[in-house]
Amino acid sequence: MTAILTVSELFWPEGGGAEYATYLILQLLAKRNYEITVLTSTKHPAKIPGVRYHITPLLKPANRITRWTLIKTLAKTLHFKQLLKQHDILYIPQAAYPLIPDAKKAGLRVIVHLHNYMPIRYHGIKYYFEPDVEPLYDELKLAIMHEYYIQKSFTRTLLAPLSYALYFYGKSWITQADAIICVSKRQMELIITSMPQIRDKIQVVYNPLPPHMVIIEPQKQLSDMPTFLYVGGDSYIKGFFHVLYLVKYLAKQSVKARFILANNYSPKALQLLRTITQNSGSIEVEVRGRITSQELINSLLETWALLFPSISEEPLPYAVVEAGLTATVPIATSVGGVPEILKETPAEQFLFTPGDLEQFAERVEHLLIHTPREILRMGVEIRNKLKHIFNTETIESKIVGSFKNT
Repeated sequence: MTAILTVSELFWPEGGGAEYATYLILQLLAKRNYEITVLTSTKHPAKIPGVRYHITPLLKPANRITRWTLIKTLAKTLHFKQLLKQHDILYIPQAAYPLIPDAKKAGLRVIVHLHNYMPIRYHGIKYYFEPDVEPLYDELKLAIMHEYYIQKSFTRTLLAPLSYALYFYGKSWITQADAIICVSKRQMELIITSMPQIRDKIQVVYNPLPPHMVIIEPQKQLSDMPTFLYVGGDSYIKGFFHVLYLVKYLAKQSVKARFILANNYSPKALQLLRTITQNSGSIEVEVRGRITSQELINSLLETWALLFPSISEEPLPYAVVEAGLTATVPIATSVGGVPEILKETPAEQFLFTPGDLEQFAERVEHLLIHTPREILRMGVEIRNKLKHIFNTETIESKIVGSFKNT
């Protein structure tokens, strides 16, 4: 029996799409009789029958310097060395790359699963305005900008040069892996462009669908009120500024529309929304905050379109997949794996250039000329295409093959 040691800093239900995908993948492998151990900092991880869990504070989320120092400390512990002896494969779905040399010395095969752009970008994010291959000096400037403006941390900004040096160590560790899994063709292409030396190790395997999305055949009914769902919170990277622009634009046009906003919003973001809509009698905004999977489905079933204005090369966003599977039209930026999965569907006409606010508004206006029945018909076409792309048997076969053939 093949034994897999999974080292994941966070584990579902903590985290986001990457952590959920890891949970689903391990669930699948456990059913195929793999012996699995999870090492994580999450105190109450979602339990998978037959899987063993070890909780350690040495994997807690932190800045790169602290995180990798703690992970190197973990590698030296007797407990971790014993775990290496008990397993055949080290599986890294997040960023525990400092453990790779130790695993290789112990004779383990190493599988790295990429849900971001960590091997080629200091911050793991590929912005739409960056060239595919970033010159060293420009990448360092962008790293400092990210720490100051996105992380809003003066300390992290000061430590950026040292953290950047560790990032280069991470790139070298990743090249030692036996197999590297990407979640979309676009993500793989971007990584190979910057790291051609790993071309022979890399492959694309789509993330498995959540069980509730596999069996769902939604009975979707749309009201006459145009309703839009946005799930990115007030994140700049997720494109919240696009949503603010759209609400203001439609309010000025006296367009009747309803916006459902999920995830976390700061008091400042909520105040901006109130300011924009306070004198408008046509725009309704409902902030639902963090919602469960079932609440997400319920929200999608009453929605004309999902707004997905991300400004980063999203490898394979679950939000777009889940929208399509509920026959909801995504109005999304043409980034990452999004065009890949929406190709040759009605959703193609609603893709737009990230950062182009006017084009975003134009795509929404184009949707509004359609009747609810026409929008639903487009949604069903999108759903049928995605069900074909995300064929459960095909994805499961590729996942299992990745662990057999490394």
